[in-house]
Amino acid sequence: MSLTTYLRGVCFLARFKEEIIVDAYKNAGAILERAIREGEKLVKPGLPVLDLCEAVESRILEEGAQLAFPCNVSINEVAAHYTSPPEDATLIPQHAIVKIDAGAHIKGYIVDKAVSVATTQELKGLVHAAERALERALEVVKPGVCVSLIGEVIESTIRSSGFRPIINLSGHQIKRYQLHVGKTIPNFNTKNLLDRVKPGEVYAIEPFATDGVGVVVATRDAYIYRVLKPALLPKQLAEQLKKHSSLPFAARWIKGIDRTRLEKLLNHLSKRGVLASYPVLTEKSGGIVAQFETTILVTEKSYIAF
Repeated sequence: MSLTTYLRGVCFLARFKEEIIVDAYKNAGAILERAIREGEKLVKPGLPVLDLCEAVESRILEEGAQLAFPCNVSINEVAAHYTSPPEDATLIPQHAIVKIDAGAHIKGYIVDKAVSVATTQELKGLVHAAERALERALEVVKPGVCVSLIGEVIESTIRSSGFRPIINLSGHQIKRYQLHVGKTIPNFNTKNLLDRVKPGEVYAIEPFATDGVGVVVATRDAYIYRVLKPALLPKQLAEQLKKHSSLPFAARWIKGIDRTRLEKLLNHLSKRGVLASYPVLTEKSGGIVAQFETTILVTEKSYIAF
């Protein structure tokens, strides 16, 4: 075989692998989009949050993708990390912004999306501010763009609508089987953050807008976890968490352990460093929060949105 023939073969295999990866992202994104839109149609006052979480997750699994993390349904001042615990009785209130944030993956290629739904006309302005911030951010994304510029666009768009961005929540780089890794995409003008996006990198861009002070704080509640030390997991948990070894899971996904004992066990394992917990995050001043999110793959000249 000549060197030229060999190099052509290597290039062909590289392109073929790239196409497979892009197809995985596209398929995961299409499945996730349909699941979230199904959840969006279900939102109404009085709906059990547990039903909404399970509807979105079930649709993802039924269509052949895997869950990248539990479906988050965060309401009003709750900004992120609320997923129904076991036996959750929480209902969607009359006056609410409901944020549906979900993730799907195919063979570890993760797509992360979020939408916000307002149950009253009065709250639609805040929802629109977050949605418009995402649209404007995508307009400036290109290879080599500084992440601080994306943050500046997000902040100016939200502030022009009379609201504030949440400054301690950000978009994030994604790698295979890794949801949050590497660079961040700020939601305000950081000025001194000089990282630039590069071809081949995958990012979730997620503006958060609020009528509060623009800062979130952690609560004592956590219903989402991630395995840090699988070798130290009790056998009953290890069996159930095999397929979530590097990705977050919901407490309610664990079967065969009553709720009180499960809470104690997860808390104990978190304190020992076997698990990482994701506390529910709320807006510091009690302000209502809206969020939109999409995932992109940066290309040589632009990006592909999933």
